[in-house]
Amino acid sequence: MTHQDFKKYSVRQQIYTIHQYAHFLTLTTIGDCITRLYALDDFYVEYRYNITTLQVSVDAFKDTDRLSSFLSEVDLSVFS
Repeated sequence: MTHQDFKKYSVRQQIYTIHQYAHFLTLTTIGDCITRLYALDDFYVEYRYNITTLQVSVDAFKDTDRLSSFLSEVDLSVFS
């Protein structure tokens, strides 16, 4: 699956695909917004939800520069 194919899915289909096939990497919490980062095939997926408003958004991307905001959340000690 390409990230362009994934983007064509409805949000419901995207969430199903994340839960079935993606690999969870990390999560961040800023205020009421929780963002989960997943790897799926050769791209990444941000799955965001607001715990107050219950709004959900999903964004797929290939640009690894966007991963920098998650670096402080990754525990590299598990690799040593």
